[in-house]
Amino acid sequence: MKKVLTFLLTLALALSLVACGSSGGQSQAGAQTDRGQQGESQGGAAGSAEDTLTVAFCQYANLNNWRVTQTNDMEATMKGAGYRYIYTDAGDDTAQQVSDLEDIIAQNPDYIVLAPREEKGYESVLAKAAEQGIIVITVDRDCEGEKATYIAANFIWESENCANYMIEQLGTTDPVNIVELTGTPGSTCAIERQKGFMDVVDQHDNYTVIASQVGDFSRTTSQTAMENLIQSYGDEIDVVYAHNDDNAIGALQAIKAAGLKPGEDILIYSVDGQRDALQAIVNGEMELSVLCSPYFGETVLEVINTLENGGSVEEYIQNPGKLYTAENAEACLDEAY
Repeated sequence: MKKVLTFLLTLALALSLVACGSSGGQSQAGAQTDRGQQGESQGGAAGSAEDTLTVAFCQYANLNNWRVTQTNDMEATMKGAGYRYIYTDAGDDTAQQVSDLEDIIAQNPDYIVLAPREEKGYESVLAKAAEQGIIVITVDRDCEGEKATYIAANFIWESENCANYMIEQLGTTDPVNIVELTGTPGSTCAIERQKGFMDVVDQHDNYTVIASQVGDFSRTTSQTAMENLIQSYGDEIDVVYAHNDDNAIGALQAIKAAGLKPGEDILIYSVDGQRDALQAIVNGEMELSVLCSPYFGETVLEVINTLENGGSVEEYIQNPGKLYTAENAEACLDEAY
């Protein structure tokens, strides 16, 4: 009898260990964490616990409407697919984001979706993810290091279209002075949006970028930067080229506060496709906003499904864009975020 009881206890223990373990190298969701805005949340069950993938989204910050929309879309899509979901927000700090990645890797997810703050500084931590068999997908911005694919808009195309539309409006004869409000220094989008714009502008002698200041994709920062530019250059400024709509709206507010008229005294060209920007175009206060979609969830889901089914993906997947101008902005207001 004693031997039978011992056997039954041993069998029960073995079965409990199997039920709590993982299969196929996929991790189980850990306990809820509480570190600032960070932690893990459960999606709906999609099959057995052992078959459910774990997907982590490592966000660099939620500083503006574009980022908040991206974050909400990623969470809704991953949870809607039934995946376990881990989320971190680095608060606009590259070192913190690297630390977040270390914490995520320790939880052994199947996939990490990374929105990096800048291009450099992630190589070592992404190598650790690769060693552990974790697949990394970068979104919106790219960084150096091992990854399966990079999903983003074509920032060169966006900025070239800003420059070309400006030149179409203002011509190639009269002098035009431009001030630039840039995005996050060192980020892919800021680097390429500057390059694409300047590659076009440099072809025409009548266009001059007289100053460039960091707007950091922030309305507040951009308003202050534009106030300083108006103080320094006053009515010399003809055009603002903004790396995103938050930069543009901040500039617009500074222009108004200075007693100038956006759309008349100073023209504004931007990127993003935010609803506030489209409304400003309708109001005659902005000239152009080029769509840079914040919605990445469905594309990430397609990548995961392809890889899980043994397929391969391209190294770069483009999010398509479009131009919002006075001709179509009002009709497109409902599609803007």
